[in-house]
Amino acid sequence: MARFKREIPSINSTSSADVAFILLLFFLITGSLDSKSGIYRRLAPAVSETAIKKKNLIEERNILSISIRDDNTIYIKDEPMPLSEIRKTAKVFIDNPDNKDFLPQKTTIDIPGLGSVPASLDAVINLEFSRKSTYQTYISVLSELTAAYDELRNEWALDKFRKPFIDLSEEQQTAIRDVYPLQISEKELPEDNHE
Repeated sequence: MARFKREIPSINSTSSADVAFILLLFFLITGSLDSKSGIYRRLAPAVSETAIKKKNLIEERNILSISIRDDNTIYIKDEPMPLSEIRKTAKVFIDNPDNKDFLPQKTTIDIPGLGSVPASLDAVINLEFSRKSTYQTYISVLSELTAAYDELRNEWALDKFRKPFIDLSEEQQTAIRDVYPLQISEKELPEDNHE
């Protein structure tokens, strides 16, 4: 009697590949690739040529010059300053609470619902940094400057609207941003000015 050899059937792997592809798509679509690093910055809108010419004529009193040198020392108007003093100095410069003539000049603007409000619209912070300075120092200074604007906006919101800035309506937040516009200019120090 002849014996028949049975062949072992091969497994069809096409359906396995389809399942793997579907699972991959599922995890890509539903999963999050949340990145916790980086800097959140809103870029300024494009500026016209006439606005650039106007900005070139900024008075000296309206500019706060901050520089980060090669050795990570921070200077404000060529005077060394610790990082812990940056926020306080920036707040006084931006707000000019006593309307001093060596700080940014105040301009009266009309805010809907609040009337005429004095604001330092021309205050510009000029941040210059050396390529040899550390990224951490640069980020720390930039964070302190941004925090100065945030604190001024929040204080103004609490004073005028009796609510924190974050809880205000979009119109109210826009009004406060008009009073305290974020104006930070950033550029690299020339090679011969680093130290």
